[in-house]
Formats: sequence, C-alpha cells, structure tokens
Amino acid sequence: MPSTSLSARDYRRFRRHQFWTDHGIFRELFYANFHEIAPGVFRSAQPSPAQLRAWHQQHHFRTVLNIRAPGPDEPHYRLEQDICEQLGIRHLPLQGFGSRDLPVRDRLLAALDLFPQIERPLLIHCKSGADRAGLIAALYTWQVCGWSLEEARRQLRLWPYGHIRHANTGILDWFFVQVLEAAQGQAAQGREKFDLRRWVAEDYDREALLRSFRPWYRLDWLTDRILRRE
Repeated sequence: MPSTSLSARDYRRFRRHQFWTDHGIFRELFYANFHEIAPGVFRSAQPSPAQLRAWHQQHHFRTVLNIRAPGPDEPHYRLEQDICEQLGIRHLPLQGFGSRDLPVRDRLLAALDLFPQIERPLLIHCKSGADRAGLIAALYTWQVCGWSLEEARRQLRLWPYGHIRHANTGILDWFFVQVLEAAQGQAAQGREKFDLRRWVAEDYDREALLRSFRPWYRLDWLTDRILRRE
C-alpha cells in the first residue's frame, strides 16, 4: 500500500530493501516471531508496514518500541516511522542495545526510566525478535509488570523466540546471571528488596561482564553468518 508521506517510488524502493536485503522475506512469509507476553505487551521481529497495520487493527497499539533504532534514513526505519504516523502510533526508538553486546550504563538507566512512561498496548521489536527484544521484554516485564526475575528472564529462550544462549548472543543471559547473583547475595544478607536501577547505577560493570563471559563459539557461525543477528 503506498505511503502518505513517502513517494511511491521511495516506498517501493524501501520495501524491496526490507524484503530482500533486510531478510524480510523470512519474517513476512515464514515466521514473524509475534507473541503477546503480558496483557497489552507484545514482542516481534521487524514488522513490515502490512504486518504492523494488521496487528494494530487487532490489538490497537499505542506505542512501538524499536530496539533496532538505526539512523533515520534506513529503509526499515523510514517505513516504520511512516506507518506509525498513519496509524497514530508512537514510534519510540531505543538506541544502544545489541544482540552480542551489553549496553553502557547510561543507556540502560535511560531504558529503565523510560519503561513506566510507555503507553500500552505496546509492541517491542528488534530485527529477528529473538535477542534484543528478549532482553527488553525481560527487563520490562520484571520492572513494570511485576514478574519475578526468574520468570522474566525466560523471555530469552530458544522456543518460541529463537534466542541462542550457546553463542555470543549468550552475553544477554550472562547479564541476568550476574543480576540474579547480586539479588541473591543481597537477600542472603537480609537487606532490602533488590533494586535493579540502583544496582545498575552503582555496581553494573559492563566491561567486567564482557571480559568474564565465555560463549560457546561453535554456534557463532549460526548467529553471525546464517541468521545475521545485528
């Protein structure tokens, strides 16, 4: 369907790029990785304009949280911004998160501060819907929906989301292992309830976590070359 703010030529060009170069063929024809994980909270892979329109008609999104957050000239970003404007959805980019990396402290704190302000129904997505979307979904359901840490971290799992912990994408699991150890250590000392934001502000050491992580590199070929995770 032609865009209202993009020229017909640009729309067709951007859609070709999204479908072929950005691997939309798999997300649009085979598996969109779309799930409702809590009332009014959804996660998915990068949606096409048609997919987002169809999902919105059913679920009436107020916000799309875009974890890819590329430059504003990227075809998939332009298409998403355009369809969100057409549908009256707030398109909210969240920068600084990778599938094989950890965010710097300021980016993580900014995300935690942002979560309570987001209007639902909410769609969280990255490119594949497996890793970054899983990390943010876990943090969001833990901090906003009141899930336990153990329950929330199950947003990072192979089925049905496609997250592969036995590769460099396992750094996201390693983050939660360290958080869980910190929470358990605090509980063992009889201290007050674990405060994730305080831990991030005072104790989160991104570089130390990256150095201590030991991935099972035999599966990196899958995440990097075959699945082409960002």
